[in-house]
Amino acid sequence: MLSTASAIDAAIRDATADPYTGLPRVTMVAATRDGEVYRGFGGWAQLPNDPAKLEAEGVPLTGDSIHGLYSSTKLVGTIAALQLVEQGRLSLDDDASQYVPELKTVKLFKGFDDKDEVVLEDNTTPITVKMLATHTAGFAYWLFHPHAGKVAEKLGIPTTPYDRGGKRSDLARMPLFAKPGERFSYGTCIDWLTLVVEAVSGLSLEEYFQQNIFRPLGITDISFKPNPTQICMAYEGDGGKYQFGPSPLMNLEANFGGSGLKGSAPSYMRILRALLRGGELDGARILEEETVELMFEDHLDGEQQHTSFGAFGAPVVESFSRKAGKPLPDMTYGLGGSLGGEGVASGRGAKTLTWSGLANTFWWIDRSRGVCAVFWSNILPFGSQRVYDLWETCEVELYKGLS
Repeated sequence: MLSTASAIDAAIRDATADPYTGLPRVTMVAATRDGEVYRGFGGWAQLPNDPAKLEAEGVPLTGDSIHGLYSSTKLVGTIAALQLVEQGRLSLDDDASQYVPELKTVKLFKGFDDKDEVVLEDNTTPITVKMLATHTAGFAYWLFHPHAGKVAEKLGIPTTPYDRGGKRSDLARMPLFAKPGERFSYGTCIDWLTLVVEAVSGLSLEEYFQQNIFRPLGITDISFKPNPTQICMAYEGDGGKYQFGPSPLMNLEANFGGSGLKGSAPSYMRILRALLRGGELDGARILEEETVELMFEDHLDGEQQHTSFGAFGAPVVESFSRKAGKPLPDMTYGLGGSLGGEGVASGRGAKTLTWSGLANTFWWIDRSRGVCAVFWSNILPFGSQRVYDLWETCEVELYKGLS
């Protein structure tokens, strides 16, 4: 096991000692190609809002507690699409509308007219599978585009399809906010990508994930289906104090690859370990080695895509490990997540593949140092400095223990 495990345990224990003013919870799991080297957790799975009732009503976190994955779902969706590419049933260069016809009808947002109404025009640029896989098709989440929320309100549709009642037709009515291929724009691209997966495979997304990724890896507790044991959501409020409530109900009628899975950190670690090992774990292969290599390559095209991605990632870089806030020299986007690591204070290796979910569910795969890890909290808002600070402390100790 990791020589610095006790230091990580102590950091998590101290950070979660008071779940109302510190961190409510943290789970960290790390593994090498040969197996798990660290599993630690602290805090509570369920908490009352009254601190005086914590001991009577609180439920402590366990190593197998069920978290909401949020955008950590996107890695699984990308793996699914790449499996179909391997089988020759799909190409990254394909026009995705041949599989999902609604992509032909998606409009391009141009602004607002003098009556403050949405101005749309036809999109004439084909959206490829690769654009969907790299978030360069032009779709945008409301959190990351100044007009996306207002546009959704004007059009009378949800900002994302993940909430209960969200429909595929709503996804199709949300316009592009950039010309396809023009820039990196974080949004619903992986939702569209997994519609392609459903169309090509003939399976629902839940069925596809279970049959082709989870069951082969021996995973039994990751699913889109509701799980009554899922941990609560923690919301950081005024003065830094946390409030607690049920995790938001996700879409029960349709599943989308951008968000919605729930499961345990050790199970998700099996996916990361398979990728760390070139696509295979315990005799089960989910991707060929050549395909895994492809995931760790730069897939952004041209200066504008790279510049726009650098601007998108700068807040995380500024908050974690590089206080100057400058993009990492090797920072770009691969397939399934961002790439970067050169110069990170912990000693993380170059071209580490990493991403997160909205509720601070971070993961990374560092092939040069031979380690992968998750650091999950299920607290909002995203980008909590307290989470970043503990994450950095734990990662530094992790890499120290690997030396």
